[in-house]
This record gives sequence, C-alpha cells and structure tokens, in this order.
Amino acid sequence: MKKGLLLVLILCLFSSTVYAKGEYVSLGLKAACESEGIFFDHSEYHESDEKANIYMFRGQGCEHCYEFLTYLEAMTEKYGDMFNLISYEVWGNSENKRLMERVVRKLRDENSGVPYIVIGNKSWAGYSETLNEEIFAAMEEEFENKNANDVVIKVINEKDTFGFDDFFVICGAIALVGLIFFARSKTKESSQLEESV
Repeated sequence: MKKGLLLVLILCLFSSTVYAKGEYVSLGLKAACESEGIFFDHSEYHESDEKANIYMFRGQGCEHCYEFLTYLEAMTEKYGDMFNLISYEVWGNSENKRLMERVVRKLRDENSGVPYIVIGNKSWAGYSETLNEEIFAAMEEEFENKNANDVVIKVINEKDTFGFDDFFVICGAIALVGLIFFARSKTKESSQLEESV
C-alpha cells in the first residue's frame, strides 16, 4: 500500500509541470522554400542574430504557406539583410505543433491554423497578400528593436505547463492506479478475513 501511495505521489508531482526542452525542428528561408519547390537563388542571403526573426508555423503542401514563402523569397533581394525566417513544420512534427500551441496560448490567439506567422509579439493566423504591408511593418519594427519582443524565444525558454487534455489524462492514470491499489488491498483484507474464520 505504501508503494502505491508513493507511485501516486510521484505521478502527481510529475504531472504538474515539465520543462519544454523539446526537439523542435526548424528550417531557414532557403531550406523552407526548397522543401516547397520554390526556386531560391540568393547566395548573399544568410541568417544572422542582427536580423528580425519571422517565425512561420506551416504545413508541408499548405497553399497559403507556399504563398507566404513566395512573398518572403521575393522580398529577399531588397530586404534580405533585415530578416531571418524560422520555419516550423507542424503537420508532421508533434513537437513543433506543441510549440505552436504554446505560442498561440501565450499570445492569447484563438485560431491556430497554418500558416501561423509571428514577428515579435504580433501574430497572424493565415496569410493573404492583403497582410503584406502589416507583416513588413512588424518586421521593420522588430529589426529596429533587435528582437526585443521575440515571444517565440521567450516561450521556448520558459517552463511548459500541461494543458487541460494532459491534466485529464494524468488524472485518469492516477485514478486508475488508485483503483487498482484499492482493489488489491480489499482483496487482501477479504483473504485475511476468510483465513481468520
């Protein structure tokens, strides 16, 4: 019985929080364009800590993700010295999807469809050409501020707490373990009672 209580206690402690040191897989602008079949011929383009970070949570083959990457590729010639693209594919990578969900919660966004674009502390769920000026202005502002408002970096570096779904799964597991130990203790009690009679 003591071992069972210890196990339940360990599960409770584990379920409260974990640290998010997940294996996020990101692609830069060139690799993201190439993965979608977009021709990228900008040998002078390179990622740098001096540039504004544009984060894109995308799905491989997503039409609007393709359109946004095409827009960024076209911007590279004139403005490539101002921005980095950090692209996370979320349809095939559960860790990347979890990161996107955490960023969505942090920014208090409701819609988390792809592409989900984040620059500093501004975000857009979905993409159309009508957003180009707004996205460009946010990129310029973040470039001038040296990524001071970079929410994605903050989310990656902070403690990850379980969501409601995780909480209910852990509670169910704890309840199941508790029921098993309760049933075992009742079986032992009845066996001891029969032996004494």
